[in-house]
Amino acid sequence: MGGNYRFKVEENDIVGSLISSVGSFIQDRLIDREQRLRHKEQCAGRLAADNASPRSDTEVRYSDQAVLANLDWGIDALEEAISTSNTETKMARLDYAEKMLQVCALLNSAQKTAGVPNSYLSAWAHLNLSYLFKLRNEGHSAVLHILEMFVVDPFFSRIDFAPELWKSIFLPHMNSILGWYTEERKRIVMDVIPDASDLSFTVDFDHCFDESLLLSVRPEQAEKIQQLEQLYGQSLDDNTRLYAKHYKECMNYDAATSRRVIPMLPIAEPPMTPLRDFSSRSIPDYVKFGPILPKSAGFATASLPIRTTAVSTLGNAEESAGWDVVDENPEECEDSGEDSDGCLEAMESSKEKDDDIVSVFSSRSSRSSSKEVERQSLRATSRRQSSHNSSPTGSPCSRTSSPKSARSTGTMQTSMLRLLSTRAMDSNISPTDTDEETTEQFKSPRKSTQYVSYKLPKSSLNHGEDCSLSYISSPLTPKSRPPKDFVCPITGQIFNDPVTLETGQTYERKAIQEWMSRGNTTCPITRQPLSAASLPKTNYVLKRLITSWKDQHPELAREFSSLETPQNYYTSSSFQNDIPSTLPGQRIISSEVEYKPQRFTTAAATLSTSPTSVISQTSNEAVINALKPYILCICNSEDLQECEAAVLEIVKVWSESNVGSGIHSYLSSPTIVNGFLEVLSASTNKDVLKTTIYILSQLICADDHVGDLLTSIDSDFYCLADLMRKGLSEAAILVYQLRPSFSQLSSHNLVQTLLHIISKKSEDHAGFQYAVAPKDAAIALLEQIVAGGDGSERSQNAMIVIKENGIPALLSCLNRADGKESILSILLCCIRIDTACKSIVASKIELSPILELFHGGNDSVRGICIEFLCELVQMGRRTFSNQILQIIKDEGTFSTMHTLLVYLQMSPMVQKPVIATLLLQLDLLAAPQKMSIYREEAMEALLEALQRKDFPSSQVMALGTLSSLSGHFVGSSKAYMECWLLKIAGFDQPYNAMMRGEGTKTNEAEFAEMREEEKSARNWEKRMAFVLSNHEKGLIFKALEECLVSNSIEIAKSSLVVATWLVYMLYSFPDCGIRDVARKCLLEKFITVLQSSKNLEEKILAALALRGFVTEPRGQNEMGAYAKSMWKTLRRLKKSCTVVHDIMKALMNLPYMDAAELWSCVEGPELDMSMNGEILSMLHIRNRLISSHSDGTIKVWDTGKRAPRLIQEAREHTKAVTCLYVPPSCDKLYSGSLDKTIRVWTIRQEEIHCIQVHDVKEGVVALAANASVACFSSQGNGVKVYNWSGIPKNISFNHKVKCMKLEGDKLYCGCSGYCVQEVDLKTNTSSAFYSGAKKLLGKQTIYSLQIQDSLLYTSGSSVDGIAGKVFKLSNKAVVGSLATGVDVQQCSVNNDFIFTVTKCGIIEVWLKERITKIAYIKMDVGHARITSIVSDAHGQKLFAGTSDGRLQIWSLE
Repeated sequence: MGGNYRFKVEENDIVGSLISSVGSFIQDRLIDREQRLRHKEQCAGRLAADNASPRSDTEVRYSDQAVLANLDWGIDALEEAISTSNTETKMARLDYAEKMLQVCALLNSAQKTAGVPNSYLSAWAHLNLSYLFKLRNEGHSAVLHILEMFVVDPFFSRIDFAPELWKSIFLPHMNSILGWYTEERKRIVMDVIPDASDLSFTVDFDHCFDESLLLSVRPEQAEKIQQLEQLYGQSLDDNTRLYAKHYKECMNYDAATSRRVIPMLPIAEPPMTPLRDFSSRSIPDYVKFGPILPKSAGFATASLPIRTTAVSTLGNAEESAGWDVVDENPEECEDSGEDSDGCLEAMESSKEKDDDIVSVFSSRSSRSSSKEVERQSLRATSRRQSSHNSSPTGSPCSRTSSPKSARSTGTMQTSMLRLLSTRAMDSNISPTDTDEETTEQFKSPRKSTQYVSYKLPKSSLNHGEDCSLSYISSPLTPKSRPPKDFVCPITGQIFNDPVTLETGQTYERKAIQEWMSRGNTTCPITRQPLSAASLPKTNYVLKRLITSWKDQHPELAREFSSLETPQNYYTSSSFQNDIPSTLPGQRIISSEVEYKPQRFTTAAATLSTSPTSVISQTSNEAVINALKPYILCICNSEDLQECEAAVLEIVKVWSESNVGSGIHSYLSSPTIVNGFLEVLSASTNKDVLKTTIYILSQLICADDHVGDLLTSIDSDFYCLADLMRKGLSEAAILVYQLRPSFSQLSSHNLVQTLLHIISKKSEDHAGFQYAVAPKDAAIALLEQIVAGGDGSERSQNAMIVIKENGIPALLSCLNRADGKESILSILLCCIRIDTACKSIVASKIELSPILELFHGGNDSVRGICIEFLCELVQMGRRTFSNQILQIIKDEGTFSTMHTLLVYLQMSPMVQKPVIATLLLQLDLLAAPQKMSIYREEAMEALLEALQRKDFPSSQVMALGTLSSLSGHFVGSSKAYMECWLLKIAGFDQPYNAMMRGEGTKTNEAEFAEMREEEKSARNWEKRMAFVLSNHEKGLIFKALEECLVSNSIEIAKSSLVVATWLVYMLYSFPDCGIRDVARKCLLEKFITVLQSSKNLEEKILAALALRGFVTEPRGQNEMGAYAKSMWKTLRRLKKSCTVVHDIMKALMNLPYMDAAELWSCVEGPELDMSMNGEILSMLHIRNRLISSHSDGTIKVWDTGKRAPRLIQEAREHTKAVTCLYVPPSCDKLYSGSLDKTIRVWTIRQEEIHCIQVHDVKEGVVALAANASVACFSSQGNGVKVYNWSGIPKNISFNHKVKCMKLEGDKLYCGCSGYCVQEVDLKTNTSSAFYSGAKKLLGKQTIYSLQIQDSLLYTSGSSVDGIAGKVFKLSNKAVVGSLATGVDVQQCSVNNDFIFTVTKCGIIEVWLKERITKIAYIKMDVGHARITSIVSDAHGQKLFAGTSDGRLQIWSLE
């Protein structure tokens, strides 16, 4: 491949480096189609070889065939997606390929499918899935699949699937393994070369090897080389898998939401550290990273003979499917000069480190006796042997067969998976003489080479089952000793308190402290200078790994934990006393120690010092002799009172002796500790219990092994929990020191008990000075419970704290010296779970302890303080929030704002938005017009976070804090800016739902206070919006413009809310030139959201912002260019958003706007209802169409779909239903018929139901009614008024009524003679509302009346080119006319348009705003006529009924 995949591990940008390296690799693969085909052919060749290999006659299951077919189909679909240029086709093929490949990717790696190892199929599937996600531009997912490939099958991933990528991101970490392999191979080859003693150890053996030497290789030497290569390949695989898992953890790590530290980089440990210097040469040819497997090497079991000659063993890699020895080396470091240099530098560094360690022993051995020199050399040798045995692979002997059977048959049948040919190769080791002497050589870096030899006794040599010789005793096998990483290189003991220096080396804290106290300023191993004067914090990740190892190996941990750690590591006497009596290579391992919080270590540090003088030892012996009678009593006596008295005497003697850790070691034995535990579980004497807890607490501080004894038995923890429940507060100290897990604490339901301890007012310690106070221990345990577990567990535990009135108790403890951080963490959890408790916290808290903690704490403590203060100021009451801000600003010895400013400049990016928000609110307490350095820095931090596209978590955080700055909170803290904006736009459903959820109720006494709060909140909102908008001439709008086009849905939605709020607020204060900046940045983005978003709420937010822009002439002109494309969307949105009406009105009033261009309609389906006769009347209400017919039928239609759906047909009337009427309340339907009845119907969701029938004695022609009265007309003049009882009353006037509408207590009637009569229903009198010209009286008629928005629309006969007029009801003034030369028979009005029907079947469309005709609709009615017309209120559909029973629908767009 031509791509460069160099991978440089950097802690701060490891994820970016992975994405870059893997992305470059995948991009090259996607470009090179030939390579993909060759790779598929190679993999298919392995499958074909598997099918052709000999095996038992078994049929392949159909399910296995289906799995292989899915893999093939997935790869083919992926190739089709790569080759196609059609986007839709590509997406479809990618979706199909993903489904197929996931089948193989999720296979169980430990099983087989059709004889093929699932690990191979799964790795192949993950490789293709990485290509797939790269095509989708999902680089993160592509990297995860590549890493999963290396985890599932590292062997074929590095030799077949992605060798070049393996070299770039894994090989740089394998330098120590390469050096070990090189040295070990040369050691074996030295036995083959004649006169090897005359050669330099660093000579190039490749020049010394020829065919004669190959023929002279003995079988045992060939088998050693084979075992070495096998171990080498396994080591590469194991470490590749280790680093792949580490990279996955880094990819999944999120600094914004995770509180744990970034995963530590693992160390590739070879079976043995290289000692020689190879920096002057390149990596030898025989150093391989993987075998060259022929295409015929499949997966099935094969029987391959291993030749006994040296040539067959070393040279015929093709036949044995093993590692190629000399030729064909495609993966050596010489392929890349940079890789080679990197490998050599690492090898040289490893050599120097090891030589430095040897020099420590060499320098001391020169000043010691000869016996001491020999023992020190053995100790150094044991470390190297331990390093060798810490390989992740097992002993080679475990995989060897019997040499006896090999000699009898001459050849050996080797069964292996060809897929794992170099990882499962059998070997045959010849027996060696058990009396053989072994010589270990050390090379000094500064002096001439010294040779120290030693002889092992016969008893120390162990034979394996294959009669091969093992020089390592059983405790040193990988399964029977601790891993090397868990052992301090100075003490040789398991880490008690590991610290990792800046050089990357880890040591025991006490050991490295003693090293530095002697004046050393360099790292003991690397010899690099140490810049820090103090040691770093404990490596808690390593401590947890040690804990996990001990849980998995309890017997081994108990065995090694029983050994005592040496007190001194650098004096010669310590070496003499520290040499074990076991074989060289064995190590004494101390017990591991888990994490212990660093806040309470004063007493522990005092107890851990151990004097080594003779006087101190004598004092210890005297005290121990004095304690022995009492110790024997508590260990052996069955009398509880004697044991209780013994405990009291032990404390008395111990406290009076004033001795050191020698007593701790004596009392820490398991027998004595168990005696104390028995007293603790049986006694009821409070003084004895406190004394026992004090003793055990001091012992745990001095030796964590005691804590392990207490946690080894569950009943001990149950005993302590029970003592806590019974009121013994001191038991919390032991529980805290035992470092229990969250599951242990939660299983005992200790929240109430801990709160009881915290709420105690007095603390009686009986004169004991504990390592930690009971309250402090209880607070720490409560924090672990409340902040631990999953979301539901945290919520449940926090609610218990709130319900048990634990908030006041916690607040009262803020003045304590310790535990403030834990208290803040608990309160923060409670506030986030139940915001109602925030008012309790805000009203009772003293902020001075928190501010002192903030001023004096580290970055972690300050971060918690900032989060807590920010939550505290987000109150529903603005005046209360301002009071808290003022306290934060004024209290404290130091300037809080200055400390915040300094912390803001030094804090990580993810914390900057929260700090900047708090600093900005504190600064805004002063006049917003005055600029300050605090405001400038806060705004710069917010804008920087918004503009960091590479840190999306920071963008989300910044947008969230900007939303909170508006001051809109429901109840205690829940921000509701979006719901508030939607309510302003006329869409109040989310706001109402949220208010119902909050359950907020306001009485009259609180109404005045709420008005003051609203006034204060409005003032704060204006000031904040002014500051944000005017910073750097509207720079925030440019940042929001970039966020609006983000690929993250969360970022885009949040930025839309913030941008809408700022634009809305821009028009609430005077313009300073910022409106133009906002319009230029955001206008097009808002229009895009309005037109393309599928979310109704997003459309409404965009419309609210555009309403602000359209109020200015320049904004109108710019939006006019988009008017035609926006019009349909605006009309659909109008029913949900009231501000849309303002936008449409402003656009329509533009002088250059042609209204006809904004109109369009699509003819819909036509329904034939001729069987029911003429359609006489229609109404549209609540997405329902109600029609009446001449046969007395009333039909109800669902108009939600394109074609109306009949849902009910009512036949209550016996004759034609001439009119239908629905009052504004829309709760009833009234129908009038020629059968002389008026019926009242209830309107339900799916039907109408007749509830009343009124006989009015006359046929009803026109009808208008409400709950109190019904007005109708018949064939005669005048109008009848019926109050739902009695006889209708006639109101006479000399005109026939053709139509009528009811508005309040006034009835308006359209009559013959082209007049409109107004009837006052209170007085039952009539008057002329409008009269036509006298010369035309009796010849013209008003056929239709409509009332909407306090306007009366009349239509009828055309008079002087006017067929209708529009009147204002308040003053009867004419506001417009329908200028048309034909008579108008029917009329319908909606929010946007007026529809009039002429005699010839033409429907004219009038713009309601201007009352101008913009279009017409032609309906083919033949000899019939249009008898009724109606439109829905929002103008989405138009319905017309004809005299021949047809119903025509149009969709208005």
